[in-house]
Amino acid sequence: MLDLQAGVGVYQFVRDRQDDLRDEQHPDGHDAYVQSWRDAHELSQGFATAVHAGNTDDARRLLDALMAMADPWKSHPDFPAATRAVRAVHDADTPAEP
Repeated sequence: MLDLQAGVGVYQFVRDRQDDLRDEQHPDGHDAYVQSWRDAHELSQGFATAVHAGNTDDARRLLDALMAMADPWKSHPDFPAATRAVRAVHDADTPAEP
C-alpha cells in the first residue's frame, strides 16, 4: 500500500542532497537548484494528492519519478535508509509480470 510516508522519505532525501549540491556550487548553480527544488516539490505534492485520491497508478508513477531524482546519490550513506522501505512497498504493490 502506498502511503504519504512512502514519498516523504525520498522527497526529504532529495531535498537534502539538493541543498548539499547548492552549497557546493555556491554562488553558481542557483537557477538549477531552484528548478530541481520545484521539480521535486511538484512530484511530492502530486504524489500526496494521488495517494489522498486513492489513485494508485498516478501515485506509483510520481513516486517512480521522485525516486529517479534520488538515483544520482545512490552511493550516499543515507540513500538506503531513505529508499529501502519505499522500494519494498512499491515492489509489493507492483503486480508480478506473467
